[in-house]
Amino acid sequence: MPKPDRSSKPRKQRNTLKVARKAVRDIRREQLIEAAIRAISQHGIGETTIADVVKEAGMANGAVNQYFASKDTLLLEALRAVTGEFRDVWHEARDKAGEDPAAVLEAVTMAQFHPKVCRHERISVWVAYWSETRFRPKYMEACTESDAEYGEALMRACRALALSGRYKNLDAEKAGQFLLAAGDGLWINIMLGLVTRERAVDLMRAHLKSVFPKHY
Repeated sequence: MPKPDRSSKPRKQRNTLKVARKAVRDIRREQLIEAAIRAISQHGIGETTIADVVKEAGMANGAVNQYFASKDTLLLEALRAVTGEFRDVWHEARDKAGEDPAAVLEAVTMAQFHPKVCRHERISVWVAYWSETRFRPKYMEACTESDAEYGEALMRACRALALSGRYKNLDAEKAGQFLLAAGDGLWINIMLGLVTRERAVDLMRAHLKSVFPKHY
């Protein structure tokens, strides 16, 4: 009489444990990245230490070494997390806008002021990384890639609305460049406490109306 095969049960248990460990590892890694973002927003990149990060995360001193090869690796992952977060926000806004050019331009423009990304902590981190891009090529690469993709989406939306709305005397390229610069400037003013996020939204809407009066 053949013996029952009991090998599947231990294998299933091992696989379950593997998945559980991976899930815990991913959670701990994300917690450290978020803690690094908070630490950078408070201290800047140059002054942020591993001790600051683990304190923010509520973990032991050796935790970072378990998940990242170095402090620089962690800081780069924090930058990628912030740029990825912004990318997800404006992609979702653009996709929800549908095919209407005016709705697309408004969605892409106003995504800069979504509460998830337009807050003191996140803006401080962007500014901190941009201040280091001259000295750290990897930071430059990540920041430039993010800005270039967003900038192209905004320029494309401006061109589409100018064409469909028959704004014959409008230079869509200049309009798009100004929207990009205005967004950056308003972010800085929000970080410095000179304007609120709500006021920045009002100002950007007013500018859209002045440039594209038939649609806003």
